[in-house]
Amino acid sequence: MRALSALACALALAGPALADLRHRTTVQAFRVVSLAYDAQVCGFWVAEEGPDLTLLSPGGEVILRVETDMPQVRSLTVDGGGLLIADGWGGFRHIDRQGRPLDAPFRLSDTLRDTEGLHRDADGSFLVVEDDPSRLLRIGPEGEVLMGLNGDTFTPPMTEPQGVERDPYSGNILVVDDNEGTNSLFELAPDGRVLSVTPLSAWGHDAEAVALQPETGTLFIGFDGGRALAIFDWSPSEITVDEPLERGPDCAMM
Repeated sequence: MRALSALACALALAGPALADLRHRTTVQAFRVVSLAYDAQVCGFWVAEEGPDLTLLSPGGEVILRVETDMPQVRSLTVDGGGLLIADGWGGFRHIDRQGRPLDAPFRLSDTLRDTEGLHRDADGSFLVVEDDPSRLLRIGPEGEVLMGLNGDTFTPPMTEPQGVERDPYSGNILVVDDNEGTNSLFELAPDGRVLSVTPLSAWGHDAEAVALQPETGTLFIGFDGGRALAIFDWSPSEITVDEPLERGPDCAMM
């Protein structure tokens, strides 16, 4: 009995498991603040905290550069026929894939100010991370708060979440925590249960953004320190939804 208790204590102290994460390559010269995978064009959009966006192939090659009329793009996601971009101060706007505005600036929700990471989910709602205070939110299409999780209550705490993504096959939510936190990749169940926490300092400092090509498991993680964009092969720790989510159009494997 004592042996079993000791084993239980050891497992509790060990903390969450590590993700199945295998480094492929690193692309330099991108000061990444946000990433979004776009199955419509089989590429990853990169925001660098200025008005410009860059579209990269899953291998990291530049496909396209576009300029928006937003002074700075702090976070972005694919939404409808184009992109939804945010300035990090509560302002949002839809643009097409050439950077042209599709509507006037608006507020997605009155509760959102410091939007560090943004992801449109399959049901039309948005996953949002903010770092002051540390929280993961689900915002409905009309701006209502459907879920709110405090990152400081996680084990270990997620104190500076910067980017968010959802894997449609497993249902898991991926969040990167920057250097003011753990500089780690958090893998969460839809209810916020921590599935894995993987330190990222071996590949970069100050993790800012994450995006996934679900068909291939190609994972992009952007770092502010060192201007690095690391590319990995990733597999989920477990399946947390009964049915796969809508994942968008098929995309060429690369």
